[in-house]
Amino acid sequence: MESRTKIDDESWHEDVEAMPTGFKTYKIRFFGLTMIALCNIASSLNWLAVAPIPDYSNSYFGGIGLTAVNWFSNVFMLVYLVAGPLSSYVYEHWNIKMGLVIGAVLQAIGAWLRYFSSFIHDPKGRFALAMLGQVICAVGQPFILNICTPYSALWFSAGSRGTASMIAGVTNSVGMAVASLILPAIVTGADSVHTGFLVIACVTTGVALPALFVPKKPKTPPSHSASSKDKFAIPFRRSLGQLAKNWNYLIIMVSFGILCGMASALTSLLTQIVQPYGVSVDDAGFLGAAFIIAGLVGAIVTGIFIDKTGRHKIVLKVFVPIVGAAYLGFYFVVKSANYSAMMGVCCILGFFTFSLLPVALELSVESSYPISEAISSSLLWMCSQILGLIILTVMDALRNPDDTYSRGLIFATCVSFPICIFTTLYNSPNKRIEFEDKANHNQQQ
Repeated sequence: MESRTKIDDESWHEDVEAMPTGFKTYKIRFFGLTMIALCNIASSLNWLAVAPIPDYSNSYFGGIGLTAVNWFSNVFMLVYLVAGPLSSYVYEHWNIKMGLVIGAVLQAIGAWLRYFSSFIHDPKGRFALAMLGQVICAVGQPFILNICTPYSALWFSAGSRGTASMIAGVTNSVGMAVASLILPAIVTGADSVHTGFLVIACVTTGVALPALFVPKKPKTPPSHSASSKDKFAIPFRRSLGQLAKNWNYLIIMVSFGILCGMASALTSLLTQIVQPYGVSVDDAGFLGAAFIIAGLVGAIVTGIFIDKTGRHKIVLKVFVPIVGAAYLGFYFVVKSANYSAMMGVCCILGFFTFSLLPVALELSVESSYPISEAISSSLLWMCSQILGLIILTVMDALRNPDDTYSRGLIFATCVSFPICIFTTLYNSPNKRIEFEDKANHNQQQ
C-alpha cells in the first residue's frame, strides 16, 4: 500500500511535458466570484439571524431560554456533518455551479420559512417552523462555503488563487459583521424580530437569483494544475485515505478547525459575553463588527502577501501564537468591563484570526496536492463546524449562574494556546506551487 501511495503522489511530477500550454483567464470569473461572495454574506446573515439579539429572540419564541436560542447557531454546525461531504460529492460528480445553485436555493427557502413563523401565534409552533427554516438554511451553507478554494483553482491563475480564495472565504465574515450591525438596528424589541427575518429573506433571495447565471467552467484552464485536474484525479475514497495519513494536512485541518470554531463561537456568544458588564446590544454589535472588519483587513493583506511571496509557513507560525495571547487578553479585559480595551482586543483577535483563513485554505491544498481542492478544503470547513459546535456547546454549558462567561473564556484560552505548539510541526513543501514551477520550467525549455 505504501509503495502504491508513493507512486500516486509522484506521478503528477513526471508527466508535465504533456500538459497544454495555452492557458487563459476570463473576465466572467469575477462575476462568479462576486456571486459566491454575496451568497456567503447571505449565508452568514441566516446563520446569525438571532445571535446578535438573544433576549429579544427569547421573548419572541415565548421564553424558550438562551440555550435554545443558541441552537439557531449550533444547528448550522451540526447539519454540516451531513451536508459538508454531500457538497464535495456534488462538486466532484457534477460541477461547482450546481453546488452553488443548490446552496443558494436552499438558503432562500429556509429564510422564507423562518419568516413565515411570524404568522404562527403559538410560541412552540413558531419556534418549530423557524427552526425548520434554519435547518434548511444550514443544509445549504456548505454548498456555498466550501466552494471558495475549488472555484479559485478552476478559474484563476497560480498568481491570484490565494487572493481569490481569500475574497470568497472572508465574505462569510462580512456577513457576520453586517448581522452584528444591522440586526440590533432593525430589531428593537421582540415585536420586530420578524422584521429582521423578512430583511434576511429578501437579501437571500436577491443574491440567489443571479447565481443561476454563473458559468460551469472556463473553456480553457487558467493554469497547469487546473489543466491536470482530470488527468491526475484521485477517487473520493482514496483521497480520504491519503489525507488521513498526511500529518501536515491533519495539522492544518485541526488548527484551522479550532481557530475557526473559536471565532464562530465568539461571534455567536459575544453579546451574551459582554452584556453582564454593562455593554448594550448595539455596542456589542460594534464589537462584533470591529472583530470582523479588522479580520477582513488582515485577510486581504495576508492573501496578497502569500500570493506574492509564497511564505505561507511563516505567517502560520507567527500569527497563531498571537491569537492564543489575544484570547487570554480578552478574558482579562471582559472582566475589567473596559469597553475600549474590549474593542482593541477584538480588533487584534479579528486581524490575526482571519489572516490565517487564506493561509490555511491554501496550505490544505499545497500539502495534499493533487487531491482535489473540493475535498481537502471541504474537510477543513467541516472540521471547523464540528469543533465550533463543540466549543460553543461547552462555553454555553460553562456559563456561570450569574450569566457571565468567565469560565467559558478560560476554556477558550486553554483550547487556543496548544495550537501554537501544534503548528510548529508543519513542514510540508508547497506541492502545487512546485508542480506549477516545474511545469513552467519544462514549458520554457
